[in-house]
Amino acid sequence: MSEASISEAATTSVPEGISVFARRSSEFKARLERHQQLEKAQEIRDSLLQVARKIDVPAKKLAQILTSYLLLREVYDSESGEPIVGLFDRGTFGHPQALLAAFLQQYEAFTYDVAQAQELALLVLEIERLAIELSDHTSTAWSNYTRTLRAQWEVDQKLFNTLAHQEEQRKAQKQYSDLAAQFTNNCRGLPKNREEFEAVIALHEQLCVQREALNLDVPEEVDLFLKAVAGQGATLDMLTPNVLSWLANEDDPTRYRIKRL
Repeated sequence: MSEASISEAATTSVPEGISVFARRSSEFKARLERHQQLEKAQEIRDSLLQVARKIDVPAKKLAQILTSYLLLREVYDSESGEPIVGLFDRGTFGHPQALLAAFLQQYEAFTYDVAQAQELALLVLEIERLAIELSDHTSTAWSNYTRTLRAQWEVDQKLFNTLAHQEEQRKAQKQYSDLAAQFTNNCRGLPKNREEFEAVIALHEQLCVQREALNLDVPEEVDLFLKAVAGQGATLDMLTPNVLSWLANEDDPTRYRIKRL
């Protein structure tokens, strides 16, 4: 090859080398940018997961209590004609909304790791506080409501025990006691849905029927006598003809003994 040919080959190969380097450099730069974008996306995902984990438990608790609150707002007390649960203080309810707005503003800015930010910590605390206050508000109303239901069928235990020796009475009392235990158990917590609320009402209605089956509505003087016997003891003047007649028909007079103090 002549000197001119070598020189020509050299001059033509240089641009090709530069072109290959530039192409590979551009590809590397593009890959690096994609990698950086992937890392950034991964950081955002991790931040979102961290935020979700911190809010998840208090948010679920608040959601459940809010469900119970809204359910009992839809049901009216037959006596007062008002919802079982009164309105919750809207001023108190507004605080988490303001904190949520502040948190979202900081999160959209991406000025720092918002999962560690003060706004998130305040938001979580406010959600927890709201859940506690709403729970107290709703639970108090629910307790008062179930107490009014209980008053419609609750039995004087002294009279209840006095008649327990009768076989039919004993069977009726067993059914009553089982229903009362179920009612108490179902009322321990707030109803989580309408089915749980309706189960409480169904038990209440059964207890009202069972209360009538107990036949515990006795004359006043008999009631006074039985309560005295169950307490410090009844005096002879309390053993009236009406009391004797009732004991003969509804009880067993031989179970009673007269003692002098």
